[in-house]
Amino acid sequence: MRIPIVDDATPASHPPTSERFLLIAAYATTASIYAVALLTTPELRQPAIWPALTALFVAFVLTIPFLPRTDAPLWRRGGLLVLQAALVFAIVLVGRGASFLPILYFIVVPAAYLSLTFRQASVLALLCAGALFLNYLLLSDVETALTMLLPYGGGFVFFIAVSVSLIQQQRERQRAERLLAELEAAHRQLQAYAVQVEALAVAEERNRLAREIHDSLGHYLTTITVLLEAAGKLIATQPGQAAEAVARAQGLAREGLAEVRRSVAALRASPLDTESLSEAIGEVVEDIRASGIAATFTVEGEARPLPIQTKTALYRVAQEGLTNVRKHANASAAQVVLAYEPERVTLTISDNGTGRRRGKMEGFGLLGLRERVALLGGSLEAGDRPEGGFRLRVEVPMEDRDSG
Repeated sequence: MRIPIVDDATPASHPPTSERFLLIAAYATTASIYAVALLTTPELRQPAIWPALTALFVAFVLTIPFLPRTDAPLWRRGGLLVLQAALVFAIVLVGRGASFLPILYFIVVPAAYLSLTFRQASVLALLCAGALFLNYLLLSDVETALTMLLPYGGGFVFFIAVSVSLIQQQRERQRAERLLAELEAAHRQLQAYAVQVEALAVAEERNRLAREIHDSLGHYLTTITVLLEAAGKLIATQPGQAAEAVARAQGLAREGLAEVRRSVAALRASPLDTESLSEAIGEVVEDIRASGIAATFTVEGEARPLPIQTKTALYRVAQEGLTNVRKHANASAAQVVLAYEPERVTLTISDNGTGRRRGKMEGFGLLGLRERVALLGGSLEAGDRPEGGFRLRVEVPMEDRDSG
């Protein structure tokens, strides 16, 4: 990036179109001055003057297209400009200070500001002004030199201002083009990120579906398989126990089918997509209350954002726990408490039912929930209450991150 023109920095390079325009303008100006000087000053057409003057003009014209680019070494850029100033100085001397000849300095000064830094170009502009003053001091006197320097000095100021303005416009254009390129690159990067995020979202949804299927169906199918294998072995020797195993397998198959239907319904439209955790659990409590069980729901502590995995796990615990209360507990009342603590969040479901019969295995739904909670670093406790009934309690660590 180049420093602004007021600093000692390399000026902005101009595009090919501007270079061609400047070359044509310089050629036209030089040719016009040459022609006007010869036409208005007859003495310049004398054999003693005309060849030398023409040779100097030709030499000056030949230096114009060879102006080095702005990335060339300073000695090449500055040396060529000094050579041009020296040629103009010689042209004015040989031309006896004829009118319009000092205008050639106006070609050197803008070229300096287009190829040198501001300070370097300003030094060269002062050098040209000094050369102009010396031209007429050698040809005439101090008064004449000052008389010529004042109007041409104003011309120097004008061309310097125009050159600086052009350079600033060029820099602004380059800056705008650079910013546009950066914005386009950022847009392409954002598009790439969007594709990656979409792919990650798809992968996460696939994992969630796999977990739902595993939790709701995997345990049921596994146990049904075990029971049917046991029935096959017992059918010849203990037909009664075999029939009992088949009956249990049938019951589990019906429960598994119901669980799959609930899971599919939940996957199609999860309340957590549009509601908070407490609102979603509140709807589950309302459902069990509608079945005739006096259920209450309490939220303790200040609700905080939770990761989507944590919210889903707690919601599934509420669904499974209240479903068990309705189907197996023979309870008339149930209490649900969602508690936000500094380092954890807990969900407790209690009822006044019959509790768990001694020796009965833990349900497969609870086994799936236990695995889900364990993946989050939490724990699940389920057992009879001393005062009667059953209690299910889940504890999940509180993570310092926004909900998904």
